[in-house]
This record gives sequence, structure tokens and C-alpha cells, in this order.
Amino acid sequence: MLVLYQQPALAVRLSPATAPVETPLQITVQSEQPVTAISAELTGVSMYMGLIPLRFQKLSTDDSAGSEQWQAVFLLGACADPAMIWQLNLTLQLADGQKLLINERFNSSW
Repeated sequence: MLVLYQQPALAVRLSPATAPVETPLQITVQSEQPVTAISAELTGVSMYMGLIPLRFQKLSTDDSAGSEQWQAVFLLGACADPAMIWQLNLTLQLADGQKLLINERFNSSW
């Protein structure tokens, strides 16, 4: 698992950490604050690969700390670059009205 973004009350993780292409991948968002909506997309940085929209679903958790978990499952396409760089653009709408914009990069592998 690769931590893409970490704060005391929020974490964004990618699994598996090596992000192999043409294999189901997961991005998980864990928040201690209630989340009302998540929108996200992936774009290729080192090569244009189009825009990949991510659809997050809230997971039911029995976490005694009260944190929420959201998850998106997706595939990355293979290209000529064995270590393709991707940009994650993630927007979280929190129940208290805050909007968080998270932009992080990671590499895929093949």
C-alpha cells in the first residue's frame, strides 16, 4: 500500500503500491470527518492517456473511532513508458462545508 496523502484526520492510499497496469487497483480515502461527496480523476503526466474518472463508494466500517472509508477500484492502461507518471486530482466535500483539493502523483509499473 502506498500512502499518497496523509494528515492527522485524513489519508489517501493506493493499493497495490507498485500500481501494476491492466490490474485492478484501489484508492482508499479514510477520513475522521464525515464526507458528503468525492470526485476524482486520473490523468497521465509523462504521456497522454486520456482522463480516467474514479467512482468512490462508501464502505461500511465498524471503526470505533468513527472514521469513514471510501474506495474506488480502477484499471490503468499500459503504454510505452514502464514507469508512467499519473496525476490524481481528488476533491472531498466534507459535511461541515469544507472542500479539500488533493493533487498527488504516483508511478505505475509493468
